[in-house]
Amino acid sequence: MLLKVAIIVLIIYIIVVTRSRIRLPNSALQATVDVLQAATLKDEHVMQMARKYIDYADAQNALLPVDDPYAERLDRLTSRYVAVNGVPLNFRVYKTAQINAFATADGSIRIFSGLMDLMNDDELMAIVGHEMGHIRNSDTLSAMRKAYLTSAARNALGATGGVIGSLSGSQWGSLAEKLAGSQFSQGQEYAADDFSFGFLQRNGYDPYAMASALEKIHRTSQRKDGQADAILQLFSTHPDSFSRAARMRAKADAAKALPAA
Repeated sequence: MLLKVAIIVLIIYIIVVTRSRIRLPNSALQATVDVLQAATLKDEHVMQMARKYIDYADAQNALLPVDDPYAERLDRLTSRYVAVNGVPLNFRVYKTAQINAFATADGSIRIFSGLMDLMNDDELMAIVGHEMGHIRNSDTLSAMRKAYLTSAARNALGATGGVIGSLSGSQWGSLAEKLAGSQFSQGQEYAADDFSFGFLQRNGYDPYAMASALEKIHRTSQRKDGQADAILQLFSTHPDSFSRAARMRAKADAAKALPAA
């Protein structure tokens, strides 16, 4: 760690000297400092940030109590899944018409009640498996790190993570805005879909559930009513759902064609 810090200090010194000679703009120097600072942010500090962030997000949304029918349904389906890749999982429901779900690096998975209204149990578990895949593949860790880098919180949070608890509401709001606007790559989405497919197979769910869930989302997006507007929330972070659905249906077809073991 000390070697890494020394290298970063040296790089910043070189940039400062270079800037004085060729008149680099302040923004270029700041961008480099931000990148280097993010590189020194340890995974455990990002996880700590994720835990604080989910506390903030839960407080800002209509978090349903555990005895609500939506929460009871989700608990019935997910209670046996306690961790993925060593990360403890926790599941809660937000009461909203929006059709969405998300996961954070600390293992928190939040399901929107609008999504639960649309999906049967197997389809809902396909979505849960997809979000677990993002945790398993460290996509959520990368997303939190990137959101920090581009948010106002970076000005208050040092590489040691020592002032996470002192971030203001506006700084958490900035971080939340960056996370909400983040988008996983096609490769990350495909990998999470593949994880979900294996999850469905291993646990006795319908192997076509991921395909049918994505097809429902696509059909709903074509409607001329409020649900179509709600679906845009999901499309904003899960691109190209139609082609993903076709890919997952083909994957299920191929698995079905294999001889029984």
